[in-house]
Amino acid sequence: MEPYTLILLCILVMAYILIRLENRRDFGNGKKALLRQSFGAIPQRENRDYGGIEYDWDFEQTNLSEQEQIDEITWNDLEMDAVYLRINNCRSFAGEQALYTALHRLSQNREAEESLRGKIRYFGEHETERERATYLLHCLGKEHGSYYLPVFIRNLKGFEIPNIQFYRFMRGLLLCSFLPSALLLDTRYLVFPLFAALSNLVIYSFQKYKYSANLSMLRATLGIIRTARLLSDPGKSGGVEPSPDLGELAQRFSRSARKIMRLNTREQSGLSGDLFSLLNAYLVGVTLSDFIRYNKLLRELDGRKEDLLALYQRVGEIDMAISVASFRASLPHWCEPSFTEQDAPCRLEAEELYHPLLSHPVSNSASIRRSCIVTGSNASGKSTFIKAVAVNVLLAQSIFTCSAARLTLPRTGLITSMALRDDILSGESYYIKEIHYLKRIIDSLTPETPTVCIVDEILRGTNTQERIAASCAVLRYLAKHNCLAIVASHDIELTQLLESQYDNFHFSEQITDGGIAFSYKIHSGPADSKNAIRLLEYMGFPEEITWEARELAQTHG
Repeated sequence: MEPYTLILLCILVMAYILIRLENRRDFGNGKKALLRQSFGAIPQRENRDYGGIEYDWDFEQTNLSEQEQIDEITWNDLEMDAVYLRINNCRSFAGEQALYTALHRLSQNREAEESLRGKIRYFGEHETERERATYLLHCLGKEHGSYYLPVFIRNLKGFEIPNIQFYRFMRGLLLCSFLPSALLLDTRYLVFPLFAALSNLVIYSFQKYKYSANLSMLRATLGIIRTARLLSDPGKSGGVEPSPDLGELAQRFSRSARKIMRLNTREQSGLSGDLFSLLNAYLVGVTLSDFIRYNKLLRELDGRKEDLLALYQRVGEIDMAISVASFRASLPHWCEPSFTEQDAPCRLEAEELYHPLLSHPVSNSASIRRSCIVTGSNASGKSTFIKAVAVNVLLAQSIFTCSAARLTLPRTGLITSMALRDDILSGESYYIKEIHYLKRIIDSLTPETPTVCIVDEILRGTNTQERIAASCAVLRYLAKHNCLAIVASHDIELTQLLESQYDNFHFSEQITDGGIAFSYKIHSGPADSKNAIRLLEYMGFPEEITWEARELAQTHG
């Protein structure tokens, strides 16, 4: 080859490498710019299956009392799936799972609370560190299979390949099968190693699918270890983790990480398709050595299971903290909650409180010093208000962020009875389901921890006379048993029967010839207006219906 041809070839190769590096850098910079712009923005809903985010919570809830967690009925009543998506700006599977778990848990651990509060503030105030961390967490990603990692870590022994001693025997048998040919110098005896190799290949082929599936969990484990190390490494990422011991925790798994990389490299090379890699993969398969190394690695990780679980949770918490900081930045106004002393009266003091899912919310201030009944016309805002109170009680004790200018409250349990409907499949009527929900509330009350109880339209599934009587009895019971009950109702009679035990608030409206206007502002005292018939007129019902309805209302009023 001519010298100038060689020089030209070298120049072309160098140019190709430089272009690839530049393109990769431009891609990385573009991705970082998009991640930067997403902070403080309302998260875009991703068109994907969110199955798996609950796996960590499924384990965590078994260690908590009923007072420390949000049950499924309350979660659904408050539309917490939608609230979760509104907050979720996480960039990794670990962050999404950490946020989902946090929103189900009412924090009682002061040390963990201060740690999370500190991280949220840190990433809200330190833009450079936040952007570095966000990019690293984005690289960790949200691969669907990775959401199974909490199950994998907690049950490592269950993921070991069974009968590993038999595989050790078969590997030894393969090595020993060469002895007759070597000792007797007779190639005819090579039939023994050939038979042993074929047997091992059959075993390898049958077990490889399960092994490959489990190896994806080890890749997720490796991702957690790498991300934790980079988050705490000042030389590579700026050391963005505000807790200094994360790097030390990650360092404990450096040897395990190298072993995972070797197993993964061989697995990936076998999938590359080139002849040499394929032959190498099957050579390893014949000896069954990767299966043996895999089991040994799992036993090694199982010995440090708690550290590995802590590493996964710490990485997830960093991602969650950034997401909560972004949520705060996206709100019209927000505050961190103030908690009263444990022996203080159970009260809620809220200023400019609103529901975080509303794009144009109307804020309300209220001092709820004892259980209360909220009355008002249809569509006046009472149900939205009590739901906003409930959501903020939850957010205050889970991610320490409230959609309010100020919120003072005790540390409480939270339980609701709101979004009721008939269940055709189970055969439960509306009323039967409602009394089950109310019984669940009564059973949840404890003298040790106060409970905020939110009820929308109590016992509306039965006749008026019995509804008033039963509702009155239930609400009196709640008020006497360490419960701050906040009840939305159309039954004005309850405000009179319970005035010695319940405060009253109401929402009102203005009716004009042009229609009905709602202020959505809360006022003290019971409601004194009704608008059901006026709404029929406003919606264009025939005059015959509205006239008769008005006459009947006056006659039986």
